[in-house]
Amino acid sequence: MTSPTTPHYGQDVPETVYGYVSARSQGGVPMTQATSFESATPFRAEGDSRQRAEEYARTAGLTVTAESRLGFTVAGTPAAYEQLTSGRLASYEVRQRVSMNRTRTVTHLDIIGDRQPDARGIGSAPGEDAIEAVALERPRTPMHVLPAAATPPEVTAFHLELPDDVARLLNAAQAHQAGEVGRAVQVAMVDTGQAPHAFFSAHGYDVAPTVALVPGTSPAEDPVGHGTGESANIFAVAPGARLRPYRASNRQGRLTAAVAGFLRAKADGPQVLTNSWGGDGEFPPAGPPSQADVIFALEVLDAVEQGIVVVFSGGNGQFAIEPQVPGVIAAGGVFAGPDGRLQASNYASGYVSPWVDGVVVPTVSGLVGMLPRAQYLMLPVPPECEIDVGESLPDPGDPSALADGTTRMDGWALFSGTSAAAPQIAGAAAVLLGARPGLTPAQVGEALVRTATDVTAGTCHPRFGNRARLGPDKATGAGLVDVSAALDFVLTQNP
Repeated sequence: MTSPTTPHYGQDVPETVYGYVSARSQGGVPMTQATSFESATPFRAEGDSRQRAEEYARTAGLTVTAESRLGFTVAGTPAAYEQLTSGRLASYEVRQRVSMNRTRTVTHLDIIGDRQPDARGIGSAPGEDAIEAVALERPRTPMHVLPAAATPPEVTAFHLELPDDVARLLNAAQAHQAGEVGRAVQVAMVDTGQAPHAFFSAHGYDVAPTVALVPGTSPAEDPVGHGTGESANIFAVAPGARLRPYRASNRQGRLTAAVAGFLRAKADGPQVLTNSWGGDGEFPPAGPPSQADVIFALEVLDAVEQGIVVVFSGGNGQFAIEPQVPGVIAAGGVFAGPDGRLQASNYASGYVSPWVDGVVVPTVSGLVGMLPRAQYLMLPVPPECEIDVGESLPDPGDPSALADGTTRMDGWALFSGTSAAAPQIAGAAAVLLGARPGLTPAQVGEALVRTATDVTAGTCHPRFGNRARLGPDKATGAGLVDVSAALDFVLTQNP
């Protein structure tokens, strides 16, 4: 799982590369030199430096895809990046954990050359009066056309169905009966896409038109099915919310524009921003977070400081910067078995942050299945998409990883992971914000933590091996979210 000390560079660079440009910070310290995550304010762009930085990028041939108060994301050819940085783009391979608890060799990109810093994925640019650094998009993984039926197929494997089972186990049904459904609360979700599916229309859920970040991709398609399926978890908890989907995947469904999607969603000002994806790194880490991770962490921190409730998957055995950002609600996993007993999901990550004092991943937990494939929630997906096909087949590399009992083209699949827990928790946040619109991200987080159902059995993913115990722990955080209890908490607090 460790990255090579000296990567072996190749020339396998895609035609279009996605990156981020850090504009000159008003605090005088570049984002790449940040040593803590106390606030993103000092790293907001200085004066008109962002406009000058954008001019440099456009002159080099790059397209600006999304902007924030700190910097902006770009897309373009390797030649355009090379013109901007005077470096050369090259690839190297890293073994890391990806979806479905598998380990694969993943291609990363770097900017190399005599004038480039010795930091992978980071480049410098001649326009130093406006540009602090150029960071290439790091590979990220979702934490996991015939019309599809609105109702799921019958399968023999134990599983949960949406919306009823999830609403019941997270104690959201009582809130719904009281009329608290997160009505009109804007929940943004950055993922592989959001395809039309009869499940959403049959339930009358409010889905806004998808925003596609990768040029040439269709807003109506989701090649993987991850975003479409996991978004159903939002509505199971907050059926009155308005989903604002952002497609950050390319034509093959890979998340090549996750940072751009996050920046665009942040700029649109939702009340909740949920993200079922992340990277993976060495654990325990050999040193501080990379400069590319620091840059994105500050963008995430800036969203929290704008008053947006930000949720990230804690990981399915992954170790990533995103859920460790202060103020982020990191989603863990709890498994409710056929007898209703709760235990920590051994599919979900759990650890004390080695980078941020006082941060434990997860913060709270949603409903997540167990190893080897977490085939737990029956979710709607585009027929014949990657997940529809993949979950319907056994895993040839693991005899215990059975098919889910659905077909490869029925538009339904059994899957979960902390990818499901994150939108469940986002739905819980939407219910609270629907009842008390003025709540801050800290107040939402406090309500969910203080009212969660304690889980005292089971162990998180074996990579970390932390056991659940009485009280908050490193396996499930504060425990399983209890929506109605959290709602009562916020309604009885002083304004």
